[in-house]
Amino acid sequence: MTEIDEPVVVVATFYQGRIRPVKFKWKGRLIHVKKVTYHWIQKDGLKEIHFFSVTDGKTLYSLAYDTDTISWHLQAVETEGV
Repeated sequence: MTEIDEPVVVVATFYQGRIRPVKFKWKGRLIHVKKVTYHWIQKDGLKEIHFFSVTDGKTLYSLAYDTDTISWHLQAVETEGV
């Protein structure tokens, strides 16, 4: 995986306590999430960071949603073997 660690704008659904990224913008491109392959939560006191592995069908992306700052970051990208 290639480390990115950049803030991104994400459109997500928040329904019945669940978060699901739908699409996000990175480097001027709009990337549509076809599948969330994995989701986990890291807790630090009251703060929670939701991590998502998502794919657009070609590339695997690692997104993080910080509930404290209400912000999203693209953490990494994997183009091989997806």
